[in-house]
Amino acid sequence: MNRILIGILALAAAPAWAQSAPESVLDQAMLLGPARLEAAGGQPTIFGEAGANSYVATLSGAGCAPGGSGCDRIAFQAVAPPASPEAVAAWAAAGLGGSVVTGPDGWVVLTDEAALGDAGAALRGWGALMAEFAARFGN
Repeated sequence: MNRILIGILALAAAPAWAQSAPESVLDQAMLLGPARLEAAGGQPTIFGEAGANSYVATLSGAGCAPGGSGCDRIAFQAVAPPASPEAVAAWAAAGLGGSVVTGPDGWVVLTDEAALGDAGAALRGWGALMAEFAARFGN
C-alpha cells in the first residue's frame, strides 16, 4: 500500500509535461511501431515501422544533434513496389499529400516533410499518409 501511495505522490509531483505523451521524436515514432534512431554520418535518422510498412525519417535543423535533440524538421520516405503511371498520377490528382514519384528502378517513392514543433502530430500525420500509400500501392 505504501508503494502505491508513493507512486501516486511521485506522479502528482511531476511536471504536467512529464505526465503527458512522450517528448522525444523517437518516443513519438515508437508509438507508430518499432523504431530506432541512428546518427548516419552525423545525421539523425529514424528507421521505423508503422503496421506492416517501413519508413526512414531524417531529422534536420540548425541545432540538430546526432541524438535527435534540437532538430526542427523531419523528412519522411517510404517505398512500394512498382505501379502504373496512372496510379502515381491518381495520387497527385486526389491531393492526398506528400509527393509520390516513380524511382529509376520502378519502385514508387512517397516523401513528405514536416516541422517538428509537435513531433507527435508530425508522426501521426505521417502514419496516416503512409497507411493510405500502402492501401493504394500495396506497400
